[in-house]
Amino acid sequence: MTVAMVILVGGLIVVATILVARWTDALAWQRSLTAFRLVLPASLKADDVTAWLGTVAASTHAPRGALVPLPPVALEVCATHQGIGHFLLVPERMRGAMLSGLRAGLPGARLEEAPDYLSTRPRLSTAAEAVLTSHRRPLAIERAPTTGTAILATLQPLGITESVVLQWILTSAGTPQPVRPAADASEGGSLPWWLEADSPRDADDVRAARLKQREPLLHGVLRIGVQADGPAQTYAVFGRVWGTLRGMNAAGVQVVRRWWLWPRWAAHRVRHLAVPIVRWPMLANTRELAGLLAFPLGDVYLPGLPANAARQLPPPVSMARSGAVLGRSTYPGMSDRPLALRTGDRLRHTWMIGPTGTGKSTLLANLILQDVEAGRGVAVLDPKGDLIGDVLDRVPESRRDDVLVIDPSQTDRPVGLNVLDVGHGEHARELAVDHLVYLMSNLWRSSFGPRTADVLRQALLTLTHTHAADGMRNTLVELPEVLLNPAFRAFITSQTTVPEGVRPFWTTYEQMKDGERAQVIGPTLNKLRQFTTRTAMRLMLGQSEGVRLSEVYTHRRILLVSLAKGALGTDTTALIGSLVMAGLWQATLERITVPPERRHPVMFYLDEFQDFLRLPIDLADMLAQARGLGTGLVLAHQYLGQLTDDVETAILGTARTQVVFQVEHDDATTLAKRFAPLTSDDLSGLAAYEIAVRPCIDGATRSPVTGVTLPLPVKSADGKALAAYSRERFGKPRAAVEAALRTRIAPASKAGYRVGREYREADL
Repeated sequence: MTVAMVILVGGLIVVATILVARWTDALAWQRSLTAFRLVLPASLKADDVTAWLGTVAASTHAPRGALVPLPPVALEVCATHQGIGHFLLVPERMRGAMLSGLRAGLPGARLEEAPDYLSTRPRLSTAAEAVLTSHRRPLAIERAPTTGTAILATLQPLGITESVVLQWILTSAGTPQPVRPAADASEGGSLPWWLEADSPRDADDVRAARLKQREPLLHGVLRIGVQADGPAQTYAVFGRVWGTLRGMNAAGVQVVRRWWLWPRWAAHRVRHLAVPIVRWPMLANTRELAGLLAFPLGDVYLPGLPANAARQLPPPVSMARSGAVLGRSTYPGMSDRPLALRTGDRLRHTWMIGPTGTGKSTLLANLILQDVEAGRGVAVLDPKGDLIGDVLDRVPESRRDDVLVIDPSQTDRPVGLNVLDVGHGEHARELAVDHLVYLMSNLWRSSFGPRTADVLRQALLTLTHTHAADGMRNTLVELPEVLLNPAFRAFITSQTTVPEGVRPFWTTYEQMKDGERAQVIGPTLNKLRQFTTRTAMRLMLGQSEGVRLSEVYTHRRILLVSLAKGALGTDTTALIGSLVMAGLWQATLERITVPPERRHPVMFYLDEFQDFLRLPIDLADMLAQARGLGTGLVLAHQYLGQLTDDVETAILGTARTQVVFQVEHDDATTLAKRFAPLTSDDLSGLAAYEIAVRPCIDGATRSPVTGVTLPLPVKSADGKALAAYSRERFGKPRAAVEAALRTRIAPASKAGYRVGREYREADL
């Protein structure tokens, strides 16, 4: 008797020790959990979920002979009036294994760390745990997609004070023994006595048990908790959710409620993620669980489900971590990994596409600021003005004197730009004229013919080779005058510097009758008068001595051109931007005289580039030349429809780094072929500030990666004061500009002016 008591007491002590150890492990597991928001891909299949659960079973499978089991993982589906969220709760020690399993089993899923989830989970007033009536017979796996959808459908709509939590805690059930009939087990078999009642008894039971074991098995506990206003509404919400679990019931096995567990206590267990200490209430294979996890299977469109999100792709090992940082990776487990481009790869140009509000301007500003910090020359053309404001607010003090702001809308002290005073030598002047004529023909193609082009070319060549009455250079503002004002034209063409090849044109021009002249230039006169009648253009383009765009190269200027359409108008914005770009390209071509080893990198940023990039050269050739001359372009716009077929082909073929923000369906469909394995749904499902990138690495465009752009740095400067400082240094008082404009046309006599006015009025 004494020996029996000792054995009994010893056994109880052992059992108590084991239970205390398990309870301690459970507490440690709860404290170690990290929460992740799980965003599931579109058109998820039951096979996909089964594959992922197989990785969960493998990663929680304790090695044979292990004294301490591996910790479980938890999955919660949390529904409130704001929608439905799926959350994966992983112990820190298993974080790497779980993330690897997710990549392998659900490659299209997104995993985002949710640090506040565990502390903000809803408090529940009632809950229940589920138990299977048989651990040998399988549930109705053929109804898994229907049941999963039914569960999700019951989670919405919910009132403001209502919430539902469906909680799973899962761990591997190990590798089972082969299924043997009970008769065989009784003949020295391996089944213990407490499992005999659940063991196969006939051929049908054997087939069912083998079907159960065909997929990996997991131990689990399923809980459903509810919070609502009043007991009646609470049980109404609970009843509609719990009832859907019966959709998986099959012959000989049902999902039933654990009858002895008090609802308040069950709610407490949900809240504290209680792990079973003695025995797990459910044993299910991965295919059965696919229907009970409340995952959206198939093409499901239910209220409350988050919009389809893009899958996450990892960066290649060879992608730079430093340089021009585009953002950081969104791939699970690599969220601190920068996505960067080396300088040599950036010189092969970058193309960005993204509608307003997707984060394109933030990325542009970050890249510009990185170039500013690196001491590079930068040119920025901004059709909205906000981008330049963001940059000015963050320019470091060390580069304050390098900032050159051109804002045509600031007419009190305009900064001048003489697009006729570019380059050195006859060839440079002729090339500048070609650029200008091409630009005008491109802008005004509906009223631009060969004769008009010839007239403008001859007039521009004349102006670039002559001087005004005060000895200063002529400007574009004089272009209408040389065509329409006989006295001014006589003064200009009488100068000995007029090219010999141009003089016969003026002889013929003077011999034309008024009607013939009007026929040649009349359709274009209203366009040319933009140079003199639009205040912003007259004050900016009418200064003989303006800033030199070549200083972007020679002085590493930070050239910021603000072309806000709201302040200037669409036509003025396009014209000034195109003129600036033509001047920048002329300065770029002059770099041919600089030895290659001395061509420091300079970056151009063109937002809505299709409005400004009008040059008499094929775009692909232009980009190739720019790279050789040490200039990298970042070309951004909103949608593919803005580009002509030729421009689209050139951009997609020659811009080696391609960045896509969230785009609409048609663009996503077109781009999906280049961004595979991303689909059109992925590209249209990118969140704000998310990007899909085909990076240029070591001169070659690689497979796409996904990431998120970085927020702008905090403001470190007074942008408005810096812009005013730039105008003070590089601008001139408006009165002085207006006076200089009048002086340059002084040689015309009063009679000449009268004749010129009569001629202009007749033509117009």
